[in-house]
Amino acid sequence: MGKELEELIEEAAEIIVGAKKVVVFTGAGVSTESGIPDFRSPGGLWTKYNPDDFTYQKFLKDPEVRKRSWQMFSMFRMMDLVQPNPAHYAVAELDKMGKLDCVITQNVDGLHQKAGVPEEKVIELHGTIKFVKCLGCRKRYSIEEIAKRLEEGGEEPVCDDCGGILKSATISFGEPMPIKETAEAERRSRECDLCLVLGSSLVVYPAAYMPIYAKESGAKLVIINVGTTSMDNYAHVRINEKVGEVMPKIVERVKSRLAS
Repeated sequence: MGKELEELIEEAAEIIVGAKKVVVFTGAGVSTESGIPDFRSPGGLWTKYNPDDFTYQKFLKDPEVRKRSWQMFSMFRMMDLVQPNPAHYAVAELDKMGKLDCVITQNVDGLHQKAGVPEEKVIELHGTIKFVKCLGCRKRYSIEEIAKRLEEGGEEPVCDDCGGILKSATISFGEPMPIKETAEAERRSRECDLCLVLGSSLVVYPAAYMPIYAKESGAKLVIINVGTTSMDNYAHVRINEKVGEVMPKIVERVKSRLAS
């Protein structure tokens, strides 16, 4: 018979209290609790569209693919209305307590920063939806500016400065991972003494290597996720529950232990 939830919460809190460098690794399961759809789940975007039709290479070569991509972009224009959930605020509390080294996230929504985690402590492995970038001169545009152009009837916005192709600052299928962020995430993962995996099934690589690097380097591993993950057998604590329901309870235990 497995351990009771309360016992697992206690164990996770104890590990966090004893840790000096906590790296939090977050996936789509954290964002979905704020109402953002998970692209890969049943009913998600990739059940309605074929992701192979939207690779980085096709985006570069085919104007029709770019137009369809900008049509899909409309779902991201509401991101400013999306608010952090208890999971995001619990991670921000870890930072206030001096426990958080950094957040390594697969999410592109900027909700960790919105919840109060300092920008410099968030490593966005899959980019951000907050900006649009020119693939020619690298000029950046706000999401609001490009959304306005699309609303005014533009099918495919181009760069004002060089006429180059514009693309959201997220990482597409087939697009190289950001070199600086990926290297920094690996370094932080190898140097932490606790990796806290929240809302990720750890199936998307190379992002999912980060908890492996942490474990290889001797860090403890705590996983909170609904459903199985590829690292379950290596976790010191494994909680099969929603992150937003469990993390606030863990953080409260940590707070009370640090205060006593």
